[in-house]
Amino acid sequence: MSLANYITLSRLPLLLLVVALLYMPWPGTKFAALGLLPILYLMDWLDGYVARQKNQVTDLGSVLDIAIDRVVENVLWIVFAHQGRVPVWIPILFIIRSFVIDAVRSFALSRGRSAFGMMRSRWGRFLVAGRFMRGLYGLAKGAAFGALALNSGLMALGPAGNATLAWSLPVEWILVYLAVALCLVRAVPVLLDLRQLLEVPPE
Repeated sequence: MSLANYITLSRLPLLLLVVALLYMPWPGTKFAALGLLPILYLMDWLDGYVARQKNQVTDLGSVLDIAIDRVVENVLWIVFAHQGRVPVWIPILFIIRSFVIDAVRSFALSRGRSAFGMMRSRWGRFLVAGRFMRGLYGLAKGAAFGALALNSGLMALGPAGNATLAWSLPVEWILVYLAVALCLVRAVPVLLDLRQLLEVPPE
């Protein structure tokens, strides 16, 4: 266990704190959850940075990083669906996508290919492996969760939050459906490039 791995695992108690704050009925707790969300996502960047700087990049670290990313993403979608903030099909979609794509990537590893190294098509490399699209996808999900937390706090304020909700709710839905669209678009090249992997014998 390296420092980077401890940083990765420390996202779990922080996630549970965010969830607890979102379920409390007071506006202040929901705004506190909003303030912790950027920290939750910055820690995802920090663990990778520490691993590279201290030469602690390991297979365990990579697996933990992906697993915790999936936990954070799926738990938050489930929470907001349970609270009636997003339709239940959205967390179902993300959960199915994460299981299927991770299964394909596990199969790629058995053929000697990494999660991003398996991408062979130009569009696949851009949409899935490219740093820009990976960053955009993470930013879209983080912004969607932030908007949902913000509007939960505004709703808890009652009439005092209505003026802001008039414009923040449409922004929330734009961000949520942008995250959904990117989720689907980035899954397609992985499934298409699976065909080439089927022709590669296991190592």
